[in-house]
Amino acid sequence: MNAVQINEQFTDREFEIISLMAEGASAKEIANHLFVSINTVTTHRKNILGKTTAPNTTALVAKCIRLGWI
Repeated sequence: MNAVQINEQFTDREFEIISLMAEGASAKEIANHLFVSINTVTTHRKNILGKTTAPNTTALVAKCIRLGWI
């Protein structure tokens, strides 16, 4: 799977969450910013990680920055 295919798999909300994670926001801060529950943020995070080969959030954010997605 190439970078474009992975990029197209993310929803707009997932990109929003990735961007907030890249800014250093915690799950609670993201939830407050997006007016959703922390559980919703956690679910999105798990879905995002499941769509990539990134082992954790830090690696995911680094990969997204490197590929110019955020």
